[in-house]
Amino acid sequence: MELLKRWNPKSLCAKTCYLSLSAFLLSACAQKFDDLPNSRVLKTCQNPIVTYQLVDLKRGDYNDLEISNAQIQEMIENSLAQSGCFAQSSQTETIESNNAYYQLKVIFGNINTQKREGGFWSEYTSDEAIFEVQFNFSQAETLRIFRGKSSIQNQNSRYFVFGDKAKLNPNQIQITLQNAINSAINEATRNFIQLQNTDSTFYPSF
Repeated sequence: MELLKRWNPKSLCAKTCYLSLSAFLLSACAQKFDDLPNSRVLKTCQNPIVTYQLVDLKRGDYNDLEISNAQIQEMIENSLAQSGCFAQSSQTETIESNNAYYQLKVIFGNINTQKREGGFWSEYTSDEAIFEVQFNFSQAETLRIFRGKSSIQNQNSRYFVFGDKAKLNPNQIQITLQNAINSAINEATRNFIQLQNTDSTFYPSF
């Protein structure tokens, strides 16, 4: 009987409602991340097969997210070196005498789209970034173009005044940009290896 006296239906209902509301608000504050798998550059060549000089790095028509050219150049050079197939050079005079020498021009751009739907009681927000890069390897009258693209989107729901707007953080932006760069470099690596194998077929060493 003592237990029955202490049991209060109203108190139990209040606690249940409180817990449900707490869980509801916590879910409102949780941001959903739609991350793409990281694109990595693996060491493919034991020795470089292409010598390059980065002669131009420019922005495209769309650049909603400000990222310095110096940061992008460092990311490009590190990934090219990581493949083992590309060696950097500043000797522009060798372009006519060395068939493995290319001048490299890189164009990059990004689009940032933020969306908001709903009203005071409930609101859905999203923050999306799309990165594209283009590598132009030129040699005499030859031009080889390789492209990479990567995107990321964060989503979040707000209820009443609880929860934050969806927003990309700097680390996510850098990783997404690196994925686009790596995709272009992986494509270039495959192409140059295939080109070298084709050339060695016609010019065997004795």
